Amino acid sequence: MLVGRLVTISFFGTVAASSNKTLVSKRINVPFQTKRVRVSFAPGVNRLMKLYFYISPDPSAPTTAAPTGYNILAQTGQAEYITGDDEYKDFQMEIQEVTKGQYVKVYAVNEDTYEHTIDVQITVEFTYVEIRNRSVR
Repeated sequence: MLVGRLVTISFFGTVAASSNKTLVSKRINVPFQTKRVRVSFAPGVNRLMKLYFYISPDPSAPTTAAPTGYNILAQTGQAEYITGDDEYKDFQMEIQEVTKGQYVKVYAVNEDTYEHTIDVQITVEFTYVEIRNRSVR
């Protein structure tokens, strides 16, 4: 893996009416920095689904409470979540994570009486160079 390599992690799923859902990335084995978050809200969501974004040391996906780790929107913003209706939200969010073996999570809270789709892409940049042993022939 190379420093500066950008990777987009896609999160897709459905959260049932009046419930919560956590979607979890694969383990990221190197330090990284979040760079961009892009969210699509379908028509009819009416700002009744809140999306939170976490960096976490474990792969758990709780449905009754927020996941472990820290909320990246809470680092600098007034609101700890985003919401919308029939729109894309695309923003830069540079949060450095120096610990190896972390997970990125999307936590959805659906306060509506209808299920809604989760459609999120988070772009991260690797900030570590991995040197592999190579045999010389």
